[in-house]
Amino acid sequence: MILTTVVLLGAPGPGTRAQDAGPGVVEPMDCPAVSPVDPTLHPMDGDLADSLDRAHRIATGHDVTVAVIDTGISPHPRLPGIHPGGDLVGAHQQEGIPGELIDCDGHGTIVAGIIAMRPDHGSGWPYDGTGDNHVGIAPAANLIAIKQTSAFVRHSGDTGVGTLGTLADSVHRALDQGAHIINISVVSCIPATHEHPGAIHPLDEALWRAEHQGVVVVAAAGNVGQDCPEGSTVYPAHAETVLAVSARFDSHTIASYSVASDQQLLSAQGLIPTGLSPRGDGFVSGVLAQSGHNPFEGTSFAAPVVSGTAALIRQRHPHASPAEIRARILASVDPARGAVDPYRALTMEPAPAPVPAREVHISAPAPPDDSARRNAVAVLGMVAAVVTAIAVTTGRWWGSRQRLKPSHSMNSSAQGRVP
Repeated sequence: MILTTVVLLGAPGPGTRAQDAGPGVVEPMDCPAVSPVDPTLHPMDGDLADSLDRAHRIATGHDVTVAVIDTGISPHPRLPGIHPGGDLVGAHQQEGIPGELIDCDGHGTIVAGIIAMRPDHGSGWPYDGTGDNHVGIAPAANLIAIKQTSAFVRHSGDTGVGTLGTLADSVHRALDQGAHIINISVVSCIPATHEHPGAIHPLDEALWRAEHQGVVVVAAAGNVGQDCPEGSTVYPAHAETVLAVSARFDSHTIASYSVASDQQLLSAQGLIPTGLSPRGDGFVSGVLAQSGHNPFEGTSFAAPVVSGTAALIRQRHPHASPAEIRARILASVDPARGAVDPYRALTMEPAPAPVPAREVHISAPAPPDDSARRNAVAVLGMVAAVVTAIAVTTGRWWGSRQRLKPSHSMNSSAQGRVP
C-alpha cells in the first residue's frame, strides 16, 4: 500500500456537504487480508526510539487532539479511545459501529498508530517477554477519526465521495470538533498539464479557517506515479500554511517516489515494517491485495511523524500559533535531508526573526546660546580695564608723592644752617 489518493469525481461546490452532493451509489468491496507480524522482530528505528525516549520526558501529547482524515481508524488496544468525527464514504457499515471506526483499507489505522500508539513494556516479574519498543510520537494524544475516502469501494453516478469537496468538509469537521492538529495522508494530485479545479477554493477556505483557529495542518507531499507525475501540484500540501512531508528511504536518502515540494524540505521514514492491525489487536506488515503483499510505504506514513511532533510542541507550548509551531519544526530539521527529530523539535528554540533596518533621520543640534558667557566676559573685561586704570593712576600719584618728600627735607636742612 502506497498512498491513498483523493479521486476528483465532480467535487461539490462551496458550502455543500458531501452527503448532499447528488445522486450516486457507493458499493463496498471486500476488505483485503493483512499480514500479521511479530513486533519484536522489527523494532522501532534506533535513532527515532532514542529521540522519543528523551522527548517523552518533556511531553507526550497529553490533552492534545489530533484529527486523522483518512480511511477511518479501527479501534485497537494500543490506541486511545477514538472520537468518531464522520464517515463521508458510507460503504462499510456494521450495526452499532460508526463507519469511521471501520478501516477496510488499514491505511488510517497505521497512520493513527504512528501518531498515538501507547507503549507496552511487558508485564510480570520477572519480565515475561510480551512487550516491545514500539510507541507513537505523541502516545498520550487524543484522536478524531474522519473517514474521507477508501480504495475498496465502487462508485456509480455522482457520489461526491473522495473529492476535494469532501476533503474541505473533513477539515471543517475536524475544526468543529476541537482538533489541535490535523493529519491528512490522503491527497489530490493535479498534473502540471491540467487546469486546477474550481473545487480548490473550498479547500483553501478550510485551510484558512484552520490557520486562524490556531490549528496545525500536516499533509503528505504525495507519491510520484502514473496519476501523479513529477511536477504535479499536490493538495493540500500546496498551501503555505500546511507542513508538506516527504518520505525517506533511509536515514539520509529522500525516496525517489516523493513529489518535490516548493516548501522547505521536511521528511521522515516512509516505510513502516510494523504497524497496528486494522483487524484485531496485533501488528501487521502490510495488506494482501491481488498484486501481492503491499507494505505500508509512502509519504502517507511520513506525515504522521510530523503530526505527532506538532502535538508534542502544542502540549509544551499551548499558546503557540500554527506559524510558531511550524517554525520550531522547520528550524530543527537537518537542512540536507529535512529529517525531523521529535526531541530536537521539542527543545530547539527557533532563531529570532531579523529586525528590518529602518532609516533614522538625525538633525545636528543647534549651537548653544553663549550670549550670557560673552556678556560676562565683556563685563569682566571692563572691570579689569577699570581696575587697571585705577591701579595705574594710583601708582602715578603715589610715585609723585614719593619724589616730593626728599626735596622738602633738603630745604629744611638748609634753612637750619643759615647763620
